[in-house]
Amino acid sequence: MPLTHPSSPLQSYLDDPNGSLEMSDIRIGRLSIGKLVITSREAAIQAQEILNAAYERSRRARSTKNGTRYPEPLPVGTPGRSLSVEINDYIRNRGDYSCLAKETVEATYRTLRLLLMTCGDIPVTRIDHAHIYKLWDLIRWAPDRLLSDPEYRRFTYDQAVARGKQLNVAPPAPATLEKHRRFLSTFFKKLEKSKAIGASPMVAFDEIKKDLVVDPNKPERLFDDAELKRIFDLGTYVPWASKYPHRWWLPILGLCTGARINEIAQLKLADVVQEAGVWCIRIQKTVDPDLAHKTRNRSRQRLKGKSAIRTLPIPSPVLDAGFLDFLEDIRACGHPRLFPHLTAGVNRKTGESNQRYSQAALNQFSTYLKSLGFGKGIGLHAFRHTIATELHHKGIPDEDIALLTGHSISKKVPVLHEAYFHKKPELARKKQIDLLSRYAPPVELPTYQRGQFAKQLSDPDKFYP
Repeated sequence: MPLTHPSSPLQSYLDDPNGSLEMSDIRIGRLSIGKLVITSREAAIQAQEILNAAYERSRRARSTKNGTRYPEPLPVGTPGRSLSVEINDYIRNRGDYSCLAKETVEATYRTLRLLLMTCGDIPVTRIDHAHIYKLWDLIRWAPDRLLSDPEYRRFTYDQAVARGKQLNVAPPAPATLEKHRRFLSTFFKKLEKSKAIGASPMVAFDEIKKDLVVDPNKPERLFDDAELKRIFDLGTYVPWASKYPHRWWLPILGLCTGARINEIAQLKLADVVQEAGVWCIRIQKTVDPDLAHKTRNRSRQRLKGKSAIRTLPIPSPVLDAGFLDFLEDIRACGHPRLFPHLTAGVNRKTGESNQRYSQAALNQFSTYLKSLGFGKGIGLHAFRHTIATELHHKGIPDEDIALLTGHSISKKVPVLHEAYFHKKPELARKKQIDLLSRYAPPVELPTYQRGQFAKQLSDPDKFYP
């Protein structure tokens, strides 16, 4: 039967896609289809896209023929590409050309795989806000390891939601939902910019606010004076820390600098420098020569963001505790990193790291704290909270504290800050030294002895890249 508009015969099938739908003798302008058999909702959507494009092209041709002196409008675009194709291209671009952290790319891919499970492999032009509402239900009830456990490999959307309800899985935190929302918004915004879709379905979904509910049993993520004394009591700290260099120095550097623990754990010998007579550590990413790549150099070091790049003066208590002697011991052993017994894991295919250097140290320090009677949930990161809180209560401005912690400070005129306000290292270092001198934790640091870790540093087979 001839069709005057292709959408009508398909709509009822789209609403209730049971069995199959047969359409014959379809004629739209120059398009002629003898017989069309549709057996799934996805196929019906694809057919509707094609027929609608043909109908629109035919309508425009009729409306402009001999009717105007203006040129014919641009032809209607081809039907939207499938969601799986757009996801694969997007993820490849994010991973290969956008210089994003591997974890960010993988997390984005997980979110988009959940979207694909929700929508099916339909054209991206057909995704609307109703699909996003449906996706929220999947995120709410998704069983743990839904996308990685072989048990769930062939699960459908309905099966995944039903299993989650059966297991009574806990709801995701607001921060997790907001992360999914950001990933989706960025994906659809990119499609919108490339004219692949007319508008993003995410415009209807605002930022998800943080939950203001407070858990009174959650431990405080900072240390008071008594707790610091207990941690660095020489009778317990020295026996525990004497096993590895990272046990000895990571808590000390975390306490005295406020740097992120992974920033310290991944330090290289070349990151310790002297500037105008001041010993400093540079928080940065430098090339690992063994990670040669076709397009750019690679590094196993990781940074949380651009604001994390900074240089910190090494506080006097750390130098007095023998840090420079430790540097000489590391230099003598020939390893490029300060803590060669820490590993970031190695991907067998690429040779790159697949986790953070700090993970083993975090676990070891948490075990040490538990042996001292500390509760669950308190670890090395609490040193960072402690120094920031102490300086805040001493009236130090936030932007000065950020000089130490590497937090981002809002810039009302970013071009002015980034291009015209040239940094003066000697002034910044003077301010940092003054700030660190105003934080004096009431602890006695253990003194490092030259050659103290000679045994541990003598066996390169126990080192990691």
